[in-house]
Amino acid sequence: MRQVHWHIFLVAVLCAATWARSSSARAYHTDKIRLLDSTAYSLPRRDVRVGLMKISYGIIDQLQISTYTMPWLLGLILEEVAPNLELKSTFYDRRRLALSASFGFVEGAYQDALTKTEVRYLLFIAKLASSVRLNSRLRVHIGGQYTGTDFVGDSEPADTDLRGAAVVYLLQLWGMFEWRLSRVVALTLTLRWVPWASDVLVRGEVAIDPNTGATVGINVEFVDLTNAYAIIPGFVFSWKRANIRVGVGYGNFFIEGFGLVAPASALHNISPEFDVFVRF
Repeated sequence: MRQVHWHIFLVAVLCAATWARSSSARAYHTDKIRLLDSTAYSLPRRDVRVGLMKISYGIIDQLQISTYTMPWLLGLILEEVAPNLELKSTFYDRRRLALSASFGFVEGAYQDALTKTEVRYLLFIAKLASSVRLNSRLRVHIGGQYTGTDFVGDSEPADTDLRGAAVVYLLQLWGMFEWRLSRVVALTLTLRWVPWASDVLVRGEVAIDPNTGATVGINVEFVDLTNAYAIIPGFVFSWKRANIRVGVGYGNFFIEGFGLVAPASALHNISPEFDVFVRF
């Protein structure tokens, strides 16, 4: 299984490298066109970034607004709107150092008329990041992220009424090393670590007999995500408009942007990252 993932990664790198050689467009790894994800940098005024994972717009210099595409796509599939928004401000950008703060939320619901099930969720996300330009080729990015998640659900299968809630809070730290090998290709090494996470706390109530109203309370704690980590080497290929970011590493699977973490066993200790986006 691991060999298959590595083969896919190598094929993607070779394809992107071939494209880079054949492309006549100017490369855009510059001091003004910089990586945005896992960095302190934001879009310049009126610039637009449309990607597989996120759509962003530069409101003014050093302030961008973004929305993640996956919640919207899932909302279309589940026929439920999933609004989400993120504001990122690079409040300090002088010489070699940049600092930023980000705040966002994701809200949505899932309903199943057949089983009379409804699940509502809310994510609150806060980030701080710093980026240091060591020289024209090397950059180091360090940051932290806090994610609060709240799920509330109701279900009425047969004559049983189920109600419950689940909450989890995560603190994630990350560091990314960026080495610009050329004007087209940048090598990245990303480290992610969860120094603290609340146990997934589930509270529930089951109404067994609708006539008598007999109920059973449930309060369960499980899944400890503390010390979850990932080490991910990757590449970013940048052309006139199109960009590709691809990487695969070892550890837990981190859903970038949301700060959520899946157990390492979910993907057999494979931690991928992939995005395709254009800027204009």
